[in-house]
Amino acid sequence: MSFRRLIPFALICVLTAGTVSAQQPASQSKRASEVKAKVSTLSPQARISVIPIRGEEEFGTFVANDQERFTFYDIDKKTEVSFRYEEVRKVKDGYGGYNSPRGRHTDRTKAIVVGVVLAGVLVALIVAAAHAS
Repeated sequence: MSFRRLIPFALICVLTAGTVSAQQPASQSKRASEVKAKVSTLSPQARISVIPIRGEEEFGTFVANDQERFTFYDIDKKTEVSFRYEEVRKVKDGYGGYNSPRGRHTDRTKAIVVGVVLAGVLVALIVAAAHAS
């Protein structure tokens, strides 16, 4: 008799424990907390660069934020974009220069690094050709 009463009691305890743990908010990762802290310091219409975990860097002006996500106006796509804090690797102040052939904004640091590497390769080829002569 007592065994029959124990089974429903155990089931109720298990179901209650599962419901309580599902209602607890998930803690944010360290990176998401850093992104949220950075976004909370931004003023409306601030120029930003957003580096998502997946996808290409996006450039635009900050619009708004809440506890779970933030929104900015993408200047290349000409539309508002929202990201959850967990989806973003980094938010930077300002946005890069404009790449006319692509018709998009680019990260100037990346462009400078590529330019320096290409110049180094060109100089190395010239020196090698001069030595070979």
